[in-house]
Amino acid sequence: MKKIFILTLLISVAFCFAFQVDTFGPTADDFSCANLDQVPASFGIQIANQKKLCLWENGVWNSYSYLGLTIKGTYMLNADTMLVAMGDNSYSDGIYNFDINTHNWQLNDWFILPNFVKYNPHNQLYYVGERDGLFYSANGHNWTRITSLGSNKCNSIAWYDSNIITNNGQMVYYSNNNGLNWQQSSISNLSSFRFDNNGILYAIMDVGSDSDGLWRSNDFGANWTNILYTSALSCLGPIYNNNVTLGWRESYADSCFVGMLNSSGEVTFFNHPLLNAPVKQIDIFPYINTPSFYVLNSGGCFFVTGFLVGIDDPVIPQIPQAKISTYPNPALSYADIYLSKVSPEPCKLTIYNLKGQKVRNLDLAETLKEQTLSWDLKNNNGFKVSAGIYFLVLQDSKGNCLAKTKLAVIK
Repeated sequence: MKKIFILTLLISVAFCFAFQVDTFGPTADDFSCANLDQVPASFGIQIANQKKLCLWENGVWNSYSYLGLTIKGTYMLNADTMLVAMGDNSYSDGIYNFDINTHNWQLNDWFILPNFVKYNPHNQLYYVGERDGLFYSANGHNWTRITSLGSNKCNSIAWYDSNIITNNGQMVYYSNNNGLNWQQSSISNLSSFRFDNNGILYAIMDVGSDSDGLWRSNDFGANWTNILYTSALSCLGPIYNNNVTLGWRESYADSCFVGMLNSSGEVTFFNHPLLNAPVKQIDIFPYINTPSFYVLNSGGCFFVTGFLVGIDDPVIPQIPQAKISTYPNPALSYADIYLSKVSPEPCKLTIYNLKGQKVRNLDLAETLKEQTLSWDLKNNNGFKVSAGIYFLVLQDSKGNCLAKTKLAVIK
């Protein structure tokens, strides 16, 4: 009876509202994962039963296959090497180093059914979650299991400042000191952890019980409260002013799979043909400086804009000391770019068009001081760009985003 009531509630709050859906990424038969936060953007795809890594390189989507394994996640170890988690419960499962220049593969280490490879900037450690637990590394090469958490499946991890949350089998563990010590949470069977910009923690329970749904913790994972009972919830997306983006693996409310829960407990659904499929991943779409998110399903990657969630929303996380500004904006024949850096390492400024295609690369001096560049509004081939909106992205040597802004070009 409880699940019937929940379904009725969700349907009753579904209604139409303005939003726009656009396509981004390669064409493929299926998708397993996406990483748009780093350069090059990457996808795990499948084409004609071939499982491949797909990268955005020089304005073209190129795909690379190795051992025929499913891509589970990627992270740039440095400017040349991408860590790729691959596995299908075979003897070849593991983390592999992929050289983005030579396109050569090299085994990093064996892992059984790896679920993710990520980097925590707060404690400067890399993490891999796999069938037998959670592993960490200070250099991305030598891995150590966190034995205090046990040796069961780990498929989710998140952090906020010195706070870390993860799972191991049915158990949920949290740390308030960057992983030096761990404590068991008051609840089990949670995954898809996500912090908002204020440190409020959200997670999903999806185990076929009456407790399935969305849960929230106000103390970094020690105690939890259910805020939405619903079945078949698959992933969490960006959180804007307490509005939580949600994805389902089974449809609700007029065949919808994507919705947004507001602070009053009401769910608004995004009813669109491109979004009406089981959701595999939701995250911030990093190429637009307005509230946005992308949805990854078996049909592709689709980014959503135009929905209203408040003017003070945290849009694109960035290191606050790094800044980019342009003048004039709109630009007619040139644009001066003023920026400050927060890294003494070489950084680069990349300009993208509205489709996410790379237009121009600008190298920066090795200095922490403010710099001024002039863009002649030409692309890397020397041709004048067309009128439209362009996105300027400042990145460090690992491909991490330091700052972003947008520029309008007019004729």
